[in-house]
Amino acid sequence: MKLTSKLAYSQLKINRRRTVWTIAGIALATAMVTAVFGFTASGEAVIRELVGDNDYYATMLNATLYTVSAVFVSIIVAASIIVVSNSFRVSAGERTAQFGILKSVGATKKQVTKIIMSEGLLLCAVGIPIGIVLGLLVNLAGVEIVNYFLIGINRLTDNPLVICFVFSWQALLLSIVVSLLTVLLSAWLPARKAARMAAIDAIRGAGEVKIKPQHIRANGLVKKLFGFEGTLASKSLKRSRRSFRATVISLTVSVTLLIVVGSFGAQLQVMIDEFYPGVDATVGAEFFTSIRTTYIDEGADTETIGGELSIISSESSIATTGTAVREYDTISSELANTIALKLREYSDTPVFGVGSDGLSYMADVPREMVTPKRREMFDSHFNDADSDEMTMPMTFIVTDAENYARLCGIAGVPLGSNILVNRYTVYLDGGREVFKPYEFDGRTLRVTGFYDGSEFDLPLHGELTGADIPGEVIYVATGSLVVVVPDFDVMGYSWFAKPDDKAGFIEYAEGILDEMIPQEENPMATINVVDIEELTDAMQSTGRLVMVLVYGFVGMLTLIGLTNVISTISANVRSRSREFAVLRSVGMTTGGLRRMLNLESLLCSLKSLIFGVPLGIAGSYLVYAGITGPAEYSYEIPWLPIAECVVGVFVITWVTMRYSATQLRTKSIVETIQSEIG
Repeated sequence: MKLTSKLAYSQLKINRRRTVWTIAGIALATAMVTAVFGFTASGEAVIRELVGDNDYYATMLNATLYTVSAVFVSIIVAASIIVVSNSFRVSAGERTAQFGILKSVGATKKQVTKIIMSEGLLLCAVGIPIGIVLGLLVNLAGVEIVNYFLIGINRLTDNPLVICFVFSWQALLLSIVVSLLTVLLSAWLPARKAARMAAIDAIRGAGEVKIKPQHIRANGLVKKLFGFEGTLASKSLKRSRRSFRATVISLTVSVTLLIVVGSFGAQLQVMIDEFYPGVDATVGAEFFTSIRTTYIDEGADTETIGGELSIISSESSIATTGTAVREYDTISSELANTIALKLREYSDTPVFGVGSDGLSYMADVPREMVTPKRREMFDSHFNDADSDEMTMPMTFIVTDAENYARLCGIAGVPLGSNILVNRYTVYLDGGREVFKPYEFDGRTLRVTGFYDGSEFDLPLHGELTGADIPGEVIYVATGSLVVVVPDFDVMGYSWFAKPDDKAGFIEYAEGILDEMIPQEENPMATINVVDIEELTDAMQSTGRLVMVLVYGFVGMLTLIGLTNVISTISANVRSRSREFAVLRSVGMTTGGLRRMLNLESLLCSLKSLIFGVPLGIAGSYLVYAGITGPAEYSYEIPWLPIAECVVGVFVITWVTMRYSATQLRTKSIVETIQSEIG
């Protein structure tokens, strides 16, 4: 074994505690990289099974998979470099005098660099194999967890999705290479600095603690609140700020990620809970259409029917320019009502039929009709700053005849009336606020067709507000302006039922829909019957699966950061053993030392939270903005994750500081002062 390797090995043995924590960080990082590459290999296998020989979709999906994997691996590598590099930096900083002596007797910069790089290789020799094994176990457990949560989803499909554990030696080799390069880069950064330091500066102990010529002042508030011990703690952190910088960064990143994930989980749960708001049903039969837009040349064989352009010749020349032709299917109120009547015949099952068209029309709403709260939320919808009208998307709703008559009775209007659904919901501070978005005055609105440009007047005869609106209507009442009308051809319709015999009713409803809405006559429509309880359970399973994967990833990153926090704090306390011994020799009690360390942990924690909490709130708002809109959910500050992070940070730093301090009690004051390194 070369001299540089022997020196590296002896240093790892001397600082066993830091060595253990560094190996733990390397192992965790390697495990995460291995798990990510393992999931990527499993994802490739699923893609091959789904798309078969379709190279186009296989390439597209694999590209997405590789991109996501690269993002995750980049995050892991960045976190690992911060953690592992800090460990080597602290180690090199403690041995500046040793490096100075080596240089004074002829050691070159290259040899000093080799000593630290040899430490990295020795740590890799232990940490990477442990990480590979741990990563394979995480991958295997992750596949089982994913398949467990897919059970509920697979009940809704004839082609169940199963993720298989794939052992890929290519992925394993790539994990080793990435982990090795990460550790070597982390070691090279402090090694280069140590090699460049002049021998005389190194011998004099120019290390991590910088004593500047000017007097270092303690924070006045800290001095007033905590006295002499607080002054020492504040000055110590200022002198050793580089030693604590990586600790603060690790804690800040962990706090930020945990707050963002906690907020994402809350938002996801709200979305799942509100998927069927107020719908008291166990089975839903659905008709909904897709829209296909094509472009035809001016010379194509076409004719105009009812003001809309329709394709007659299937051999028409399709171009990217020309007249837009949109194809979609609709269902009439009359047919939908007939289906509702037939569904009710099954063992006197209650059925609520409701349909909507929220894509085809816009309405001009006078400014004075819009309430101040609604106006504030949608001020951008006004045509201009001085306009007296705002253009709102229009949603037409129809129900079956029985429930339409009930709605007319609630609104106090005769049959044939148009009823404004005057209710809007926002989510504030963990609760739900419902308010009236419009001042109903019985006026007539001007409605414009979005696709064909047609215009007509829509008189409003009554309104439904608050709890008067059935949950089934709220379910389809999307859009800025919602009106229930007696008759309309809609693009989507649902029949909600609560039968005693769910399985029998589903089979019966499928037969009714096949008979009344033949698929061959409605090629653009999707027609099916769903078990709402199973669908809700599948959505819950999907949400839980997403949160398990996200929390697992963030949890592993947090663990990597904690290895850095524990290692840094322990090394700092150990390197100051002589300082503590001197303080005890001049009369500072054990209680005083304990208070000083407690204050250091408090100040370090506060600094992490000062940065981490605002970043976490900002990140959670970005997530909120990405998964929902302000018209649907109001942003809520994630107080619970913030509180958990605050408590967790204080506990981690305090326990680590106190545990490290207890290790100093084994030496006497004289022995500690005489020792070169504590």
